[in-house]
Amino acid sequence: MNEYIIGIDVGSSKICAAAGKFDKNGDIQIVGVTSIKCNGIKKGIVVDIDSTSESIKNCIFQLEGIIDYKIDEVFISLPVCISEIIDNKGVVAVSSEDREIKKSDVERVLKAAKIITVNSDKEIIGLIPEQYIVDGFDRIKDPIGMSGLRLEVDAKVILSQTTVINNLFKSINKADIKVRGIVYEPLALSEVLIEKEEKEIGTAIIDAGAETIDISIFKNGVIKFADAIPYGGNIITNDISVCLKLPFSEAEKIKLKYGDIKNDNNVSKSKISVKASYNNAIEIDQNLLIEIINARVEELLSIINNKIIQSGYKNEISGVTITGGAISFMTNIDILAEKILDKPVRIGVPHFVGSSNPMYSCGIGIVKEASESFKNSYLTNKSNEKKSKDVLNDEDMGEEEGKSGFLAKIKEFFTEFF
Repeated sequence: MNEYIIGIDVGSSKICAAAGKFDKNGDIQIVGVTSIKCNGIKKGIVVDIDSTSESIKNCIFQLEGIIDYKIDEVFISLPVCISEIIDNKGVVAVSSEDREIKKSDVERVLKAAKIITVNSDKEIIGLIPEQYIVDGFDRIKDPIGMSGLRLEVDAKVILSQTTVINNLFKSINKADIKVRGIVYEPLALSEVLIEKEEKEIGTAIIDAGAETIDISIFKNGVIKFADAIPYGGNIITNDISVCLKLPFSEAEKIKLKYGDIKNDNNVSKSKISVKASYNNAIEIDQNLLIEIINARVEELLSIINNKIIQSGYKNEISGVTITGGAISFMTNIDILAEKILDKPVRIGVPHFVGSSNPMYSCGIGIVKEASESFKNSYLTNKSNEKKSKDVLNDEDMGEEEGKSGFLAKIKEFFTEFF
């Protein structure tokens, strides 16, 4: 029985895909990850549907080879840079005569929270409940089963431009893949990079990509702030290319290979040989390379710090987690970031065997976030499937029933919350 969950992170420079599968205990295990270059997206927006679709198709093909499974449905992420969060409240009266709050009451109050005025060029993508309030008592995580007359919810409504989302969907559909659901990127990252205690006491996640850097802040267990800056790792590569008169592709290679952040303990570096043009190699001073990288990274971290201060949560967070493929790989980046952000900093990597790379954080997070939402449904399905096999003594029929029910649960979940 194959219950694979596939997550795709469509980034500005790469398409990353991850595959997860439930074990017998209902825990998700990452069984495959891969990535491929993509040139059809700029700052989170699809600018070339054909190119993006081809990259997605190739990435999925590679993942299919890893897990030996035909993929036709995926979950995708909604990045901060193409979305917007609006705070809203929903209020309903408890409908049952005995005043016990039921699932239907929660569904109604969530629908009420979606009633907002939205511009014609935008649409509601999702809803994140922040807290429930029953008869004036707040900070309730799950009100089902409680008694009350009035049920309220403080929620964050996620919006995105209709054309941006439609073009992303077209790119995926053109690759003969269906979108099973959307996962908000900060929630996906938080699933694999930070602990529940960190969400409670306050933490920031910095996801640095090629062309944008997304900043999200969690406090009291929920997301409080999300924003993006329109700069990323490509601006560092461009500096190297211009200053050292190198092709952009070669500048990217030496950035990844020799990327370092200068600190007081640095010793003198040697010369390194790089290709300046076809069949023409030159030597450059590695100290100069570090100086170029250091100057731009300092600027980016200062912009990030200002954005966190503007959020109003600078004093509310206890630490910062940096992930993504733009700067997290650089030696000593955590030391410089701690100095500028004035907070403890660590590099966030997903803790799954064979996939401990910041580049895969979002893709793995998508799988993890989706799996957590219907883990109990999967276990129930497995139990029902076993009973069905015992009664019918027909393994193939039981397998097909389990798979159908499993996918139905996924559809039901995302219909309810997205």
